[in-house]
Amino acid sequence: MMEEIFLHFSGPTSALPTLLQILADFASAEALQFTPRLKDVLLRVLPILGSVRDGQRPVFANAFKCWCQAAWQYLGDAPSELPFDSDVMSFMNSVFELLIKVWTGSRDLKVRSSSVEALGEMVDLVTRSQLKSALPRIIPTMLDLCRKDQEVAFVASHSLHNLLNASLLSESGPPLLDFEELTVILITLLPLVSVNNGKDEHYVSKGLKTYNELQHCFLVIGLAYPEDLCMFLLNKCKSKDEASIVGALSTIKHLLPRLLESWHTKQASLVEIVKSLLEHQSLGIRMALAELIVVMASHCYLSGQPAELAVEFLVRHSAITDDDLNDLGTLKNEYFQDKRFEMKVSLAGLSELRAVCEKGLLLLAITIPEMQLVLWPFILKLIIPKKYTGAVATVCKCITELCRHKLSHMNPLYTEFNASNDTPNPEDLFARLVVLMHNPLARGQLATQILTVLCYLGPLFPRNLSLFWQDEVPKMKAYISDPEDLKQDSTYQEIWDDMIINFLAESLDVVNDTEWVISLGDAFARQYDLYAISDEHSALLHRCLGMLLQKVDDRIYVSEKIDWMCRHSSMSIPINRLGLAQGIGLVRFLSFFSFGAIAKVEDVDDTYAALALMYGYAARYAPSTVIEARINALVGTNMLGRLLHVQHPTAKQAVITAIDLLGRAVISAAEMGISFPLKRRDQLLEYVLTLMGRDQNNDLTDFNTELLHTQSLALSACTTLVSLEPRLPMETRNRVMKATLGFFALPTEPSSIVESLVTNLIILLGAILLTSGEDGRSRAEQLLHILRQLDPYVSSSLEHQRRRGCVAVQEVLIKFRNLCSGGFGALGSYPTFTMNKQINQGGTRSLSSLPSAFVLPSRDSLSMGERTMAYLPRCADTDAEVRKVAIQIIALFFNISLSLPKQKAYVNDIDLESSYSALSSLEELVSIVKREASVDQTEVFQRVVSSVCILLSKGELVVLLHSCTSATCDKVKQSADASIQAIIMFIIRRGKELREADVSSLFSATESGLTRGRAAKRAHLTNLAFTSDLLSFHCWKVVRATKR
Repeated sequence: MMEEIFLHFSGPTSALPTLLQILADFASAEALQFTPRLKDVLLRVLPILGSVRDGQRPVFANAFKCWCQAAWQYLGDAPSELPFDSDVMSFMNSVFELLIKVWTGSRDLKVRSSSVEALGEMVDLVTRSQLKSALPRIIPTMLDLCRKDQEVAFVASHSLHNLLNASLLSESGPPLLDFEELTVILITLLPLVSVNNGKDEHYVSKGLKTYNELQHCFLVIGLAYPEDLCMFLLNKCKSKDEASIVGALSTIKHLLPRLLESWHTKQASLVEIVKSLLEHQSLGIRMALAELIVVMASHCYLSGQPAELAVEFLVRHSAITDDDLNDLGTLKNEYFQDKRFEMKVSLAGLSELRAVCEKGLLLLAITIPEMQLVLWPFILKLIIPKKYTGAVATVCKCITELCRHKLSHMNPLYTEFNASNDTPNPEDLFARLVVLMHNPLARGQLATQILTVLCYLGPLFPRNLSLFWQDEVPKMKAYISDPEDLKQDSTYQEIWDDMIINFLAESLDVVNDTEWVISLGDAFARQYDLYAISDEHSALLHRCLGMLLQKVDDRIYVSEKIDWMCRHSSMSIPINRLGLAQGIGLVRFLSFFSFGAIAKVEDVDDTYAALALMYGYAARYAPSTVIEARINALVGTNMLGRLLHVQHPTAKQAVITAIDLLGRAVISAAEMGISFPLKRRDQLLEYVLTLMGRDQNNDLTDFNTELLHTQSLALSACTTLVSLEPRLPMETRNRVMKATLGFFALPTEPSSIVESLVTNLIILLGAILLTSGEDGRSRAEQLLHILRQLDPYVSSSLEHQRRRGCVAVQEVLIKFRNLCSGGFGALGSYPTFTMNKQINQGGTRSLSSLPSAFVLPSRDSLSMGERTMAYLPRCADTDAEVRKVAIQIIALFFNISLSLPKQKAYVNDIDLESSYSALSSLEELVSIVKREASVDQTEVFQRVVSSVCILLSKGELVVLLHSCTSATCDKVKQSADASIQAIIMFIIRRGKELREADVSSLFSATESGLTRGRAAKRAHLTNLAFTSDLLSFHCWKVVRATKR
């Protein structure tokens, strides 16, 4: 094959690049066959080298590179030496000289690059004398190419590595270059090391190769001149050039494991250099330093105080938080006090620095036994300082690994702990860790890591505490184990904070040591400076200290700590104000009339808000032995009445919350078997309505978010209050409903708060139904009153109002059905109405002592005809959701009616068998509509009407027809048309049961509908008139049939 190729060398020059590429590929693939024939190749190629133009030179240079690589592969695989005679060596020397003197001087970068690449493979195939004479020319060329882009830099650095290896480490003689002559190479390469030590995607694919080749160059120099290179690098670390310092640190990191013995005498100098750079402002230097610390620690170069400084360096940069990364001001002031900070620091680089330091800390704790002696118990000190808060998750992981190691080697934790004077005491550690558990979604699974480390540190705490934690910690871990699932619950933070407080309370109970509890209280008090007042951790700290004070009998100590809490709080910050109120509310010994001296701030609203919350939580957390006296004392002072003049929304919300807490405290007392009425309940309701910002003359013109949030809280507080004894008087009921029902008219945005507000309103209506009236009749009257108040929204022209009105009707009916059935009714397909325990209990209280006939309302009290006509148009509504709910409402009504007694005079009007069959058909239709979206609306409506036609008694049918005016004039044309068709169906199917007087009333109703339609200028008036005439015709037919 090669002979055939040789024949083409005498052909046109245009074919030469292809021929050379074929020979290069053959050499790379079959080195053992090609190398013995290299002389024949060179004999044919050398004569034409002088005439090769720049465009073809890269191909020739690449061919020489491949041939030289084949020769070295042959030497590695064949047992004998290279089969090169003097002619071949002469040819190689000639090519070497040509490449150096001519081709490397080309202006074409590709020619220079390919020539240097070929020279890098030839340096071991030429004589040492020739190599030495070529160094002054070839080294500058290679260094120049190292500064080019990644592709060229890699080629040049690889060739430079081969050149240095041949010049300095050859077995044929001493180094061809002195260290002084290598200085220019070192000075050039050091900055390039820092450039190619990035961590982006480009670095991974290209820069890593170049970086490794540059480090190979340093290693070759280090093997030849180890001490000289070490001193050079240390001196560069003292320079002011950032790139040189980063390059020197990276090179030391790379060479230290490989030159360990040679550099052993320089250990102290290396440590001093590291110490001097720990406070340097450059991000690149800090990154390189973090990586070097791990390498030095793994080779026992760090111990004692320098090791502790290095660990602290890693912790400090592990403490960079996500909030810090979004706040350049914090980073500039806390981490990089550098005027050029904005230009030099990238957020991606800071995040990477944090990741490197976190990984480094874990490596020190897990893989380096010698560092474990440094870390324990020193690392415990790094939990407390405020500036290291962001690193606590990583520090806890390290502590966990250290404890595992100690326990596996049967080493007690407390030996070194007690021997260290500056280590924080266990109480400080516990106080810090408990508060830091606040955020269950914090980076690094902080709460989980804290719980784990508490179990491992158990031996440092009082006896029995460790056993308790082993039982309790898994439960808390389970709650926060799935962050995504946790986020689905909007109340997860409140639940988790309560779990933390309960964990603390039970821990204190287990310890049962007053001295230790007081010591822990002092620890909590010392840590207020660790959190910003606006930080939620500070609010939790208030609660923790309050819970601890609940366990203390020393009134002087309690009073001092309450003063301390107040001095370290801010009434103007809602979250801190709330935490302080919750904390003080937990304290057992309170002087209720001294709260006014607690808050001394300029804003009166803030003061009142804080006082209100303190009153509320003082009642909510009151011990069972004094709860009634405390609540009566709080209400009796009428302090809340003095707080009604607050203006700021958050202050109003605080007062409303306080009133709600008073009511919930009464509910909690009832659950503990301590039942008593809430004094001034109706007055408190008036307070809530006042603070809500609405009265009967207010038209809801302000929809700002804070007001809506205030109103939502107010509705929740009203629900709590109306569920308490004494029963709600009719006047108060009407006042509450008049002040709140208008919320159904709110616009749809902002959706989140408006939906919550409407939900709270519906819950309030359910509570009013449950707690108003004493017997079945009064309850039915209450139900009808509520439903009639909802009619304007059920028949509104706006879809969202109709949807809200129908949902409210459905939920109230479900609650009424549960009352009638003593629990959940037989119609189990309907959603249950979520209420608190007190409200559910309120629906059944005092009923058990009454006869069932007295308790249950009669069917007639439900006004089935009127109510059916009110909701029938919605079964044909344009909104699909409204249609579904309306059908469920009608099914619910008849489900309830069939379970109630009927007056004896009308018992024979209803065929129970037919009625239950029709109800089953209606319930089946409900299931179909809920399950399938694409159903024929007309067919569904006809089935509803057919079922209703059977279910209605004669008297209810007559009432329905008399009530048809509103339905036939419905604001939705489609619903109005459907209503008229339904009336026609009723008359056709059951018209024979009607009396002439009933038909006359129906004529009057249709005429009234036309009159109202004209007055309102309905768009569908023509159609209404036509269908009214049709209705009149059917009525006339009924009258004739009746007379016969």
